[in-house]
Amino acid sequence: MKNLVDRFNRIHDYLRISLTDKCNLNCIYCNPKTLQRSSLHQNELLSFEELIELIIIFLQSFGVKKIRFTGGEPLARKDVLQFFEKVSRLKNDNNFEIGLTTNGTLLEENLEILKQFRFDKLNISLDSLNREKFAAITGSDSLHSVLRSIEKALHLGFSSLKLNAVIIKNINDSEILDFVDFVKDKDINIRFIEFMPFTNNAWSKDGFISSSEIRNVIEQKYLLRKLEIKLSLVSKDYELVGYKGKVSFISSISDHFCDSCNRLRITAKGKMKLCLFSTSESELDFRKIFSEGSFGRDEKLKRSEIEEKIVRAMELKNEKHPEIESIVQMDQNEMIGIGG
Repeated sequence: MKNLVDRFNRIHDYLRISLTDKCNLNCIYCNPKTLQRSSLHQNELLSFEELIELIIIFLQSFGVKKIRFTGGEPLARKDVLQFFEKVSRLKNDNNFEIGLTTNGTLLEENLEILKQFRFDKLNISLDSLNREKFAAITGSDSLHSVLRSIEKALHLGFSSLKLNAVIIKNINDSEILDFVDFVKDKDINIRFIEFMPFTNNAWSKDGFISSSEIRNVIEQKYLLRKLEIKLSLVSKDYELVGYKGKVSFISSISDHFCDSCNRLRITAKGKMKLCLFSTSESELDFRKIFSEGSFGRDEKLKRSEIEEKIVRAMELKNEKHPEIESIVQMDQNEMIGIGG
């Protein structure tokens, strides 16, 4: 087994896999109705069998320690629970964590089985606690479903429960303290994420509020103490002194964390993306690789070829993502297909 190390000596042991680009919400920062896109057909996605083969390679050949499934909305993909069961069986012989990022609307009825399948970490998107505002941000009057999912996940005792809130000025920045009030007495980590530019999501400097500004708002009411043990390599993590809940800040734009990046992504189209903002020239196309031959007859040979391609692709990873001026100009860089 060998570590996946890039030119800048960063070890990559965290794999994020987008299972679909379909979503039942139209969040303004990810899947706005103005995007005018068509979802991928089933035959344009990596099959679950192909994904299992890739997961085995990343676990057994490269020592990946954490796998997170994203979307779109991952629970919207047909037969996804059968796939999750197969992934959970891999934990019998491999030491790794399984996580899920979800919008929470389809989660409640699936929580027991996810717990049974040994999912360790749940990240649930929650961009407003106000019903009307939630509907305006997501295009769906489903806040009640998300809140029920959160309460049930707490009751079932998942080892890590995080809420992701993308904060946009003049949209939901007035709720910053409301979010902290919501988690302060719960075993929940609320993560405030900076608004990032993606294709057609109407990003603007006027809507941007930095992590430091968000933190200043919180410190008007609460005492924050930096956690010595980091919950994540990408966030700045704090305890709420005197309370159970935790607060984190993800400053992708104002104070990037590229120097500690440990993650790779497989998009809904089956491409390995080295960075949220990497270009197509650096993407490894797993759908194309699988279409060039099947495992069956020369399984070991095929697997070694894929390993080699992954290692070579790592050499193309840049030291950091482009500056904001360049990111804003990027075309066909849609978060819903990348998987966040």
